[in-house]
Amino acid sequence: MYGIKAAVRRLEFAPAPKDMEVTDIKSGRFVFRPRTDKPVSLSELRKAVTKAGYEIEGTNIEVAGSLGADGRLRVPETGQVFLLKGSRDKGAGGPVTVKGKWEVVDREEVIVLEGAGQ
Repeated sequence: MYGIKAAVRRLEFAPAPKDMEVTDIKSGRFVFRPRTDKPVSLSELRKAVTKAGYEIEGTNIEVAGSLGADGRLRVPETGQVFLLKGSRDKGAGGPVTVKGKWEVVDREEVIVLEGAGQ
């Protein structure tokens, strides 16, 4: 697990290795909370993990921000924008926290909201 932590640690948005929690040593599953002052990139994460000789089985993310009328979540601390797929309860403009499957579609960071049809 040190190898994957070392690979992820090199990413600009990664926390210190001590803040990455290994949840299943056999499968190599781990969880980390990215730095709140840097935008995240699933593409960069995949590249780093693959280069270290591992593969990503799946990714989930939880993000707080402001929901726009265009269906995108904007994170004020980083300026990052996520496209949201699936239904949500709140309208545009308000602060929201969403979680779901994290994907990259046409170079855009996407969150498929929990409970949304896949």
